[in-house]
Amino acid sequence: MFVPAYLAAHVSLDWISFIHTVAPINLTPWNPPAGLMMGLSVLLGLRAVPLVWLGLLVADIVVRDLPVALWTTVLANGVVACGYGLAGRLLRRGPVPGLDPGLARLRDIVLLLAGGAFAALAVGLGYVAIHTAAGLFDWVRFPEMLLRYWTGEIIGIAVLTPMVLLGLRMPAVRWSWTGAAEVGAQGALIGLALWLDFGPLASAEYDYFYLLFLPAIGIAVRHGLAGAVLASAATQAGLIAAIQAAGVDTARMAHFQLLMLTLAVTILLLGAVVTERRRVEAWLRVRQSDLAHASRLIEAGEMAAALAHELNQPLAAAMSYARAARKIARIEDASPRLTEILDKTVSQAERADRVIRSLRDFVRKGARDRTPLSVATLVADCLTLAGPLASRHSVEIAAEVAPALPAIGGDAVQLQQAILNLVRNAAEAMAEAMADADPAGRRIVVFARAAPEPGFVAIGVRDTGPGLAEVVERNLFAPFVTTKPTGMGLGLSIVRTIVETHGGTLSVQRGGGGGTTFCFTIPVHGMPEHGMPGRGTDAEGGSA
Repeated sequence: MFVPAYLAAHVSLDWISFIHTVAPINLTPWNPPAGLMMGLSVLLGLRAVPLVWLGLLVADIVVRDLPVALWTTVLANGVVACGYGLAGRLLRRGPVPGLDPGLARLRDIVLLLAGGAFAALAVGLGYVAIHTAAGLFDWVRFPEMLLRYWTGEIIGIAVLTPMVLLGLRMPAVRWSWTGAAEVGAQGALIGLALWLDFGPLASAEYDYFYLLFLPAIGIAVRHGLAGAVLASAATQAGLIAAIQAAGVDTARMAHFQLLMLTLAVTILLLGAVVTERRRVEAWLRVRQSDLAHASRLIEAGEMAAALAHELNQPLAAAMSYARAARKIARIEDASPRLTEILDKTVSQAERADRVIRSLRDFVRKGARDRTPLSVATLVADCLTLAGPLASRHSVEIAAEVAPALPAIGGDAVQLQQAILNLVRNAAEAMAEAMADADPAGRRIVVFARAAPEPGFVAIGVRDTGPGLAEVVERNLFAPFVTTKPTGMGLGLSIVRTIVETHGGTLSVQRGGGGGTTFCFTIPVHGMPEHGMPGRGTDAEGGSA
């Protein structure tokens, strides 16, 4: 079923576009079958060659009337089919990261257009050379014919190949009167632009072609890549019909070819940029939600650890009093019922102590996911996530990452949370203390470099704020200590917990001319963990 459907589509597109041909080679100003061939070649690679070759041959017999001998057509079509098949294979599995057929990123669109341009040029050289050698025209016309052929092919690729590749990936459209009205208005704008350019008010030079960019760009901005693909196809179809209706001279087709190519490439790239930006914004929202959730869990754990630490001493005292009371009751031959109650009191106090110790161990050690992480990627993701924070507090955030840093071992979300906590503290401190200062002086740098200790990477946050007061510095990492009216005093305590559970250390340094630098170390992936807190002492240095 697939083969007849492809052949029917190929022949139909060739028949529709077979107008304003350049004799004697029968080149057309636009060649939609090229977009179909390129799309099939990207999907199937070299396996598409036989079907593409067959489609070209059938179209030449049915539509183009074979202007040369059959062997010439067979050879020339073989060059085209092999050229596109090889191009599709290289785009998917070439030396550079391959093209995603779903066109998920802007780079996929750029790869498709660049690969299509080179493929069209390569097959054009072979196709036009074969027909020239067959005596169809003089070699002096070779550059002209090659340019006509290449432009028609790349227009077909830019317009139709994205539609072929997206295919069923096009978003489902639900009927609504609002949507129908919007589509009707967009179609009317395209029609109006065509009427102004080719209708009774048109000039002999067709100077109003640029008006077609307006509705096409509007659709691309509104609907992203999918809208750009459909707008490009609709605009090109309307343009072909308008040119036919207006009776434009074949001699002017090269002019319209370049304009049509510019229009198709422009809105395709714009649509890809819009779609990629929306996808990044969606990813950013998800990541911020994940980080917020992780932050709430970490804050809850830190609060539980702090409460466990505070409850440990009075609970130990209560157990001591209960044991002493039980001992006195036994010495003084107290009521057996009183002794039984005291025994139960001691038992329950000991059980509560075990629960609190278990909770502290869990919060302190936690689940350790030691996957290899790229330091540059970790810092870049943090800068992206901190973008809204920087805008809100009018601060500049930059990165300084030393080259060739080894991968570190850790949990990406937790380490991002640690860095973002430090960035947030710096931004809020500068926004409060430097409210009347020039915003250009508020700068935060997230840096990463090799740590002095072998096997570790140092990551930190440096700001240009007023620095730390001495009273604040003394209690900097204590939980529930804060200078903010609405703060909980857990931010730096959380950072330290995350760093220490990863096997690193956190330190702070005041700058000589103001500013503060927080720096922590994280082991390189694969290094054995050492220096971990919680082996007999708590995070505050007291006994468990």
